[in-house]
Amino acid sequence: MKLTVSMACYDDYDGVFFTVQSLRMHHKLPADTEFLVLDNSPKGDHLEATKHFLSAVPNSRWIHVEDRQSSFVKYDAFKHATGDVVLGLDCHVLLETGFIDRLLEWWEANQGSRNQLTGPLVYNCLKSRSTHMNPVWRGQDFGTWGTDEVGVKGTEPFEIHMQGMGCFSFWREHFPTNLPNFQGFGAEEWFFAEKVRKQRGQVLCHPAMGWMHRFCWPKRSYPSCNDARIKNYYRGWLHLYKTLEHPMVQQMTQHWLTTIPQSRLDELIQEVILSP
Repeated sequence: MKLTVSMACYDDYDGVFFTVQSLRMHHKLPADTEFLVLDNSPKGDHLEATKHFLSAVPNSRWIHVEDRQSSFVKYDAFKHATGDVVLGLDCHVLLETGFIDRLLEWWEANQGSRNQLTGPLVYNCLKSRSTHMNPVWRGQDFGTWGTDEVGVKGTEPFEIHMQGMGCFSFWREHFPTNLPNFQGFGAEEWFFAEKVRKQRGQVLCHPAMGWMHRFCWPKRSYPSCNDARIKNYYRGWLHLYKTLEHPMVQQMTQHWLTTIPQSRLDELIQEVILSP
């Protein structure tokens, strides 16, 4: 069983460097582990440094994605990966001790599974952790962090609604395909969780697979647009539910109407329908 570790980046050489080197120095990786870095910065200052760094990492590939700048570029890994299992990470995620051991142990015992395997988000204090995201709207996102107080103290994976997609793993052949034309940032978590369930799988949180995500940094380099986020939600949920009349889509529409005028929302929905 071969492992691919993948990540997308946008002007984040530091993130790629520390995530990759932490994995290589602090975890027992199989010798044939593949590293993929999908760089979607068009002409960024970090391109050459990132590419040069990876030239020193065995079994690594730097892939320049030039057709779009989007958080969904990370899923292009499934077009390029050669591993049986793909561990997808944001390029500024660190894994706690034992993560890789538990990951490989679970997938070895569940080869060919249609599940998505992830773990709890660990906060900077190294004590608090969120095992999942609750299916609730807050601000510009569908999902609020939550903790299963029983599951997080156990030793076995347990089913969750969804989890942040800064860390996820799939059996490569069963990654959900046929994705809409997502652009920009946002709307990943519920979409992929529902895709997994539609293919008769489960989203599982392994309590021993904690991961830490860098949420704050002095200067955000990645472009983010609320219109693109809203359109991503409609692209994804219309793909899942097929109609604007579905209760989940109607609930979403009512949420967005608390933040933007009806006329503007209608325009964005029409743009998605005409060019999904």
